[in-house]
Amino acid sequence: MKYYLNDLAFKNYMFPGVHLGWGHLMENLVFIELLARGYTIYTGQYRNKEVDFVIQRGDEVQYLQVAWQLTDEATHTREYASLLSIQDAHPKSVISADDLALAPYKGVPNLLYWDTFSGNVSL
Repeated sequence: MKYYLNDLAFKNYMFPGVHLGWGHLMENLVFIELLARGYTIYTGQYRNKEVDFVIQRGDEVQYLQVAWQLTDEATHTREYASLLSIQDAHPKSVISADDLALAPYKGVPNLLYWDTFSGNVSL
């Protein structure tokens, strides 16, 4: 089970000095932003691989992975493997805070956090 906070200062209060990593903070920010945009949000698991978010609004369903950066090959492989294991036609994307978006990997685009949630790119 995962928990997300609407105020990250609360985490700092409850667990002073504990830094969970930029990826966890990023995932929390994406969760809050998706919630504000009216998505119903689920976390998922498929074939022993975690999917950070399965989002739904109306009939629209999408799968999202969130990573701080995809420059590390192990992170890149892990994030895309979860999405590529799902064999349906719903859109799949990896959201990251990299400086530049990577080329789509096997049809799965890399969306930059800043562009996605500033309105430059839509989900």
